[in-house]
Amino acid sequence: MGRVAIVSSMVILAAVISSITSYQVKPANYAKLIEKQKKFDEAFEKEFYVEHTKYVETGEQSERLQEMFEHIRQEPDMFRMEMDNHPLPYLTAECTACRALVTTYLTYRRVLGWDRDRIALQAASTCETLNILTPPNCLKIVNKNIDILLYIIDNRPSLTAQTICGIIFQSGTCVLEDPAFLNWSINVQPGGRPITASKTSPNRGASDLKIIHITDVHYDPHYRTGYNAVCGEPCCCREGQGIPANPADGAGEWGDYRDCDSPWKAVEDAVRAAARQHPDATYVYYTGDIIDHGVWETTVAGNIVSMTRTYQLFRDVFGSKPVYNVLGNHENNPTNVFAPSYITQSEFSAKWLYDFSADQWSTWLPTASQQTIRQGGFYTVLVRPGFRIIGMNNNDAYTFNWWILYDPAYLQAQLQWVHDTLLQAEAAGEKVHILAHIPIGAGTSYRTWARQYRRILDRFWDVITAHFHGHTHADEFNVFYSLANPQHAISAGFNGGGTVPFSNYNPNYVVYYVNPQTYDVTDFESWYFSLTEANQNPNRNPIWMQLYSFSRDFQLSNVSPASLDGLVRRFASNPAELRRYWEFKVKRGDPFIAAGCDGDCLLNHLCQIVTNEANDDTKCNALAAIFRNLDDELFNEEK
Repeated sequence: MGRVAIVSSMVILAAVISSITSYQVKPANYAKLIEKQKKFDEAFEKEFYVEHTKYVETGEQSERLQEMFEHIRQEPDMFRMEMDNHPLPYLTAECTACRALVTTYLTYRRVLGWDRDRIALQAASTCETLNILTPPNCLKIVNKNIDILLYIIDNRPSLTAQTICGIIFQSGTCVLEDPAFLNWSINVQPGGRPITASKTSPNRGASDLKIIHITDVHYDPHYRTGYNAVCGEPCCCREGQGIPANPADGAGEWGDYRDCDSPWKAVEDAVRAAARQHPDATYVYYTGDIIDHGVWETTVAGNIVSMTRTYQLFRDVFGSKPVYNVLGNHENNPTNVFAPSYITQSEFSAKWLYDFSADQWSTWLPTASQQTIRQGGFYTVLVRPGFRIIGMNNNDAYTFNWWILYDPAYLQAQLQWVHDTLLQAEAAGEKVHILAHIPIGAGTSYRTWARQYRRILDRFWDVITAHFHGHTHADEFNVFYSLANPQHAISAGFNGGGTVPFSNYNPNYVVYYVNPQTYDVTDFESWYFSLTEANQNPNRNPIWMQLYSFSRDFQLSNVSPASLDGLVRRFASNPAELRRYWEFKVKRGDPFIAAGCDGDCLLNHLCQIVTNEANDDTKCNALAAIFRNLDDELFNEEK
């Protein structure tokens, strides 16, 4: 949540990311359910404040307050799962919790005048009550975020719980209504080719370029083989969490499915395997998240050490081959927060990260890129005549970036720069790849930002030839549809998955084939290893295998937006084929395969492919209508 209890509850939810099976497709009577829920939330919010105030005064929780805490307490997995994957019932409870807790703590600060330390201690207590972290770590995570949140709250007296929770959840009863957060826009230059059909592209050819895509290594310098992998914290297998009594609960040699990040040997092996397997690759993309999920104890100094070691590995392994990087939401300290450039206080500013990145990336980027990297962590580079890369820092639009609450319009500047850069690229006859950590259009992308980006994409759909993302750890793709003509597919986004197993995944990287004239992606393939098999053979390096070759495995001529749109419609009428995609998406992680994915689960994954901004269910509803009309036996068929 985004205030202080928000610190305790939602900070963790924001910081610890994974993707597991769950369902967000809305039922037909969703609007009526929401109206009923609004009334419940309003009553709950008021009663919670009364009961919590009694608790503060007496030191004892009433039976009613205990019931209310139980109502908003979440399963541990919810704190390790990306918001896009929270089932609707959980989202509803989380929204209720957000509004109740934020209203309570805003009142403590603004009306009762509580000071920093008192709020911090009480927020940490809430964190403990909700079983988010252990008591020492609850206080640590609160202390890492509270000064930012209080600065925002104190300097934005009109900020309400409805707005705060509307930014974070963007769904259910937590829907954004504040005009200041909805009505800002960028200037889009008229022109561009009209969109009259879905975009096509060439088939794979013998002269195609190869690009390696590595993402989300999440190197944990505290990872220790044999240490507790079921520690009860959002991130396990770490020094200080002890060796479990049951050896089966110990961390594996090459990583662990159970909410653990990567040991250095696994990071190094993945990078070396990609280079060894694909020596003919021309470029390498890295789409962010080097830092571990131990968000309660990261430091600037520690982050610098981890990033320096990783970038040096790229230099050592890839040599003269260019590596184009973008920042992940974990790179800053605290995690997720990327302040406006005019916020210069050292305790709030991300300037240290931008300066560090500019220095490190100078190995692969020209001097001309330095200014924007130092300004906001983004850049553009002309890779070769006719081919340009734009590396975005779209972590500023992540809904857990508290600075959106301070000034949503500060996000305009980078988006306007992207537009202007594309305008120049268009005039020069260039094609552009967009690199960004957070999948554009994901449910955790601030909706107003996503809508403005869609305006850019509608204007430059024939200049932008592909998007490359990370963050979710899932090996997935998404299709972008025209804002003005939603029947037309105009671009695609490709997610590199991640070399980290956090949580339940096998490690992977992706290789793209790119037409050397149009710079369209013509095909792609994923490479992975079985973490189970690797840990059973700890003294041998993992065996990397091809997970899929996309065009071959789905019988496609190419992977153009038009072709992928056709595939999505095939998925809607063929659950067996959709299930195959899901197995590739979760990289055949043993825990995922064991749990399975039923019809509702499959539909959720299908809808994620076509959702371009939060609450835009147009394409999802059309696909769901096809999918739900299938025979029940086929709908629920087993793997």
